[in-house]
Amino acid sequence: MGAMDSLNARLKAGEVVIMDGGTGTEIQRRGVPVSRKNWSGLPMTEHPDLIREIHEDYIKAGAEIIIANTFSTGRWMLKEVGLEDRTVEINRLGVKLALEARANAAPDSPVIVAGSMSTYSPWLDPTVIPSYEAALTDYREQSNALAEAGVDLIVVEMLVRTLDTRASVKAAVETGLPVWVGFSVVSEDEKLYLGLHRKHGAEGIREAVDAVASMGVSAMFIMHTSLEDTGPGLQELKGCTSLPIGAYAHSMGFKTEEQNPDEILFGPYTPEGYLEYARGWVEMGAVVIGGCCGTTPEHIRALKEGLPERV
Repeated sequence: MGAMDSLNARLKAGEVVIMDGGTGTEIQRRGVPVSRKNWSGLPMTEHPDLIREIHEDYIKAGAEIIIANTFSTGRWMLKEVGLEDRTVEINRLGVKLALEARANAAPDSPVIVAGSMSTYSPWLDPTVIPSYEAALTDYREQSNALAEAGVDLIVVEMLVRTLDTRASVKAAVETGLPVWVGFSVVSEDEKLYLGLHRKHGAEGIREAVDAVASMGVSAMFIMHTSLEDTGPGLQELKGCTSLPIGAYAHSMGFKTEEQNPDEILFGPYTPEGYLEYARGWVEMGAVVIGGCCGTTPEHIRALKEGLPERV
């Protein structure tokens, strides 16, 4: 039985699987600056050893799935720093570093390496609707590069529009690899919307799920979402799909424009505080648990040691 077959069997049986934690904020926490324009993509070209080390630390902490540092290496993101002509090369580098980390830290364990794609440009403004064809073209380029580099599955993260959801899933499914989808949500007036940093385009979880329900997605997540909104998001997602669900929440904040908006405010949730939220997500039926911005290998260690083995 292959690693993905084994993982799927575990998820079907209700076993809890641990995913890794944040990469961009971990890069910054270890002393390398990141930029909102490209987040963790540019640092990888300059500090590849650091990226490999972060992956290894997550595996050692208990992560059974690691996500290659390709969240911000789509052509639309690399264009922000003048590296769009190196799109395929940089995505291959991201996967290579993750595969090397797996070989170094878990040569005899079936750790899954996922390739990541994120929301299309403008990635921080869900109120602006881009061209579907432009998004599909760029997603195809990145998903093909990830597949050819050797990932086990593709995770499309931080989706804040149904257009991005449709385009990214279509491109990723075309590779023949399993595809997982992660929605970001924000709350307003006791309702949840696809969105980020208090911005949304009035689209909901149900719309996004329905948009890709027949496209071959294997699992759905609430990702890149505040801890407070992740639970309600999971509850709503659970009512929209019979697929395995998971959570991958923020544990951080950004400083205001008057301060330094690129600087992360770590916390306020300790590994133990994050674990308490995660226990609630498992009770809701989430079978894959990890963390994004602000989480560290210690957060993942807490999940590995403190979560139940199955739902």
